[in-house]
Amino acid sequence: MTNIQRVTTTPSLAWLAEVRRVIPAGCSTLAKTPQRLLPGRGAIVAVQAKDAEFTDLDGRTWLDCEMAMGTATWGHARPEVEEAVVAQLKRGMSFSVADRLELALAQRLLARFGVYESVKFAKSGADAVTGAVRIARATTGRDLVVATEYHGWHDWASPSHYAAQPAGLGIPRAVSALTLTCPPGDPQRLVDLMHEHPGAIAAVVLCPTRWLADHLRTIVEEARCHGTVVVFDEVTSGMRVGRRATCGEVDVWPDLLCISKGMANGLPLAGILGDRRLVMRSEDIRMSNAHSSESLAFAAALACEDLLDAATEWPSWRVRANTMMDTLRARIAELGLTGRIEVRGDYSSFSLGTPGARDFWTDPFRAHLLENFADRRIFTKGYFVFSDRHTPAQLDEVERAMDAALTSY
Repeated sequence: MTNIQRVTTTPSLAWLAEVRRVIPAGCSTLAKTPQRLLPGRGAIVAVQAKDAEFTDLDGRTWLDCEMAMGTATWGHARPEVEEAVVAQLKRGMSFSVADRLELALAQRLLARFGVYESVKFAKSGADAVTGAVRIARATTGRDLVVATEYHGWHDWASPSHYAAQPAGLGIPRAVSALTLTCPPGDPQRLVDLMHEHPGAIAAVVLCPTRWLADHLRTIVEEARCHGTVVVFDEVTSGMRVGRRATCGEVDVWPDLLCISKGMANGLPLAGILGDRRLVMRSEDIRMSNAHSSESLAFAAALACEDLLDAATEWPSWRVRANTMMDTLRARIAELGLTGRIEVRGDYSSFSLGTPGARDFWTDPFRAHLLENFADRRIFTKGYFVFSDRHTPAQLDEVERAMDAALTSY
């Protein structure tokens, strides 16, 4: 008698079988692709979300510790943002001329940061950082750029991050040769690069959350001595570290600041802030997009600015997240896991992983964590990204799940 193994096909798995045939990797945003998740066990496709939870295609509700890659800073379907977007939708989504909201948002951002004069809007963080690089090259007349980690998928940035040859990424070697690389947190190497290529580096691009404040000051001062433009890539951290991003927290200001995620609580929007001399060069380099001035994201962003003005503390989860990280480090020591597991990151976004693991996505502890959290209906890809809508009880639940994962490892 033949044993027949029955495989339960859920709506999510049926969707996955179909989507893999028509969309590369199963999702046009690579960070959301199903192969990074747990098909059949965890969530892979959502149908709706509210506050700090979402419901998947199988009808399961998940506590969200990803928050749309950190873009839903104020929580999913936040009423104040939702109302602003619906009102704008009735007035029009995009016009044949500029929308007055663009100036209103620019003025709010410049007032909030207080040190810059001009803003250029874009639709993605990658476009904003690439625009800043183009501005730096046009202003300095130089070709070389220093990248320090992931700065988007565009030609100048990709070779510095992906473990692949330029040709395999569809990037000419001549283009990739114009990008120098330096690991994050190594100021001496960055200074050495500027000395090794005097008068040739247009821009240094870095994510300031990965550097000590004193190192940032050293880099900014050294770059200005060399006539090199400093670009802070705060696409991820800009709305999550503080009211004026990381640069405001440490009082170190780059020539160009790029922000994006969370500006419009999930709608696509990014910005380049800087002095007028630099930002106005975006016209010369022909930086443009048909959707850069659409109205819905501006309306959402203005609603987010109102929420930020009303917040007594920002980010609202800072204290609780810091306490959680301290507790986890103590627990790791108590369980004898020091050297096997570490806490990385800060209150804006943190993770637990194996020290020295070559690849985050194949880290065995990440796999263990995801399995444990999936059984508790808590969604994460290994990073913990909280929002203004996470309740104290929900954050306590996350901490208990982390403790259980550590204990069972």
